[in-house]
Amino acid sequence: MVISQASVMNEYATKQPSLCGVPGHFTEEEQRKMAKLWTMLLSYFEQVKDKPVKVVGEYLQTISRDWSDLDASDNFKDEDLETLTRRAWQFTKGESGMKRFGIGSRKGKLTREELALDRHVNETTQQYVNRINGRNVVLMPDNFFPSFAHPSTDTRDIRDTFWSTVSIKQHPDYWVHRYMRSAGWDVDRAFAMIKSIVEWRAAESIDKIIHEGDVHSGHDELRLCLSQLVGRDRLGYPLTFVRVRRIMPRANEGFVFKRYLLNQFEAVQAVTRRHGRVTMLYDFTGFSMDNTPFVMVQFMIFLGRKVYADSSSVLILLVDSWLFTNFWNLIRPFLDANLSARIIFVKDVDEVRHFIDDDQLPIELGGKNAFGAPFKLPEEGENTKMFDLDGRKEAEVEWRRRVADFEDITRKWCACIASSSRSTEELDTLAAQRDKAGRLVEQGELALNKFTRSRNNFERLGLVDADGCLVLPSDDQR
Repeated sequence: MVISQASVMNEYATKQPSLCGVPGHFTEEEQRKMAKLWTMLLSYFEQVKDKPVKVVGEYLQTISRDWSDLDASDNFKDEDLETLTRRAWQFTKGESGMKRFGIGSRKGKLTREELALDRHVNETTQQYVNRINGRNVVLMPDNFFPSFAHPSTDTRDIRDTFWSTVSIKQHPDYWVHRYMRSAGWDVDRAFAMIKSIVEWRAAESIDKIIHEGDVHSGHDELRLCLSQLVGRDRLGYPLTFVRVRRIMPRANEGFVFKRYLLNQFEAVQAVTRRHGRVTMLYDFTGFSMDNTPFVMVQFMIFLGRKVYADSSSVLILLVDSWLFTNFWNLIRPFLDANLSARIIFVKDVDEVRHFIDDDQLPIELGGKNAFGAPFKLPEEGENTKMFDLDGRKEAEVEWRRRVADFEDITRKWCACIASSSRSTEELDTLAAQRDKAGRLVEQGELALNKFTRSRNNFERLGLVDADGCLVLPSDDQR
């Protein structure tokens, strides 16, 4: 089933999100296909239980640059962050710098100003916090291990990787269903997509990126608020505002920006566990090709099409530049039909208002919404529970028990659907038991993640409730 842009537009015109193919509203045929997919997944976990995936960890690289000659006077107090980042990009634009990201490929010794600019765009949040405090500030444990059952940092367990990803949703069907929709309800294709993404997440140690969160991410991207949560769209989905002109990924090493994107996506996925989708408003005002090098665009498409498939309600592109036509012609062949249907081009703010009410539209675009979740630095003590190994072990044992219970009831549910002699009452009873088990898995993940990942910016700002769900200042008015 491929969605159309007309159906997406109609949802916003009527303020009624479609429930077609949504968990809890499956047709009998869709339910049968979901059961078949779950059967394939559970069988796959059995096949690979003794075959851990070796970690590659492209995004876990670190920058080892000597900034020790710089002191407190080597700061840029009179210039805004966007200007400084652009200046850092300017001195990397030489012939070698165009081929690679950052200054690592640049020959010759850096001037003091260039070294200070390099520190500005490449230091992590941890390094920045240490520098401004003049000491090593303990924000989280130094050591990381995936789990007590599989403690090796060199490999990952497929089943663990799958369930740690799926558990952040209200019901495991929500995550699995994304790939079914993205695959047009082709079960074999959906299974291949899920298998590929779970193996990728294991190999790239996404769990460690979540574990470290903002602490070991690039500080420049976070404080620039390249992607900022600002409110909700007309359907109530969380609204993220992206200022494309601020994106200068060539100013630092490529893996730094990729890690930033992954960290942001994972944080949003966690706090929108009950919403299912997010709307993204891209402001291309002042856009230039420097803002979107093709290799980075390819990575973003990979995230949108595969890693976080079918997680957006709409992607609104506010475009005022003729340069974008060439840019769009480059990326259009890489998009699938469902993602393309959710990409909406608008030429002015009035057209944006078809999707976002004025009270939620940012003031800088002519709306009335002054809210924008700023970046707040991590503080010492906010990750205290990450040091409690006994508490973590207890929470992990309970989470594993709930996952096993959900797998057991799912096998029974799948078998019942496949049976020709099943009764409606039997299926309804199993479905209710499975829904309850799914909610228990989510609650188990909420208890466990306090020990396994650092707090994200939404939590530091007080925008997340006890159930891990996003709460915005305007929510009580909706």
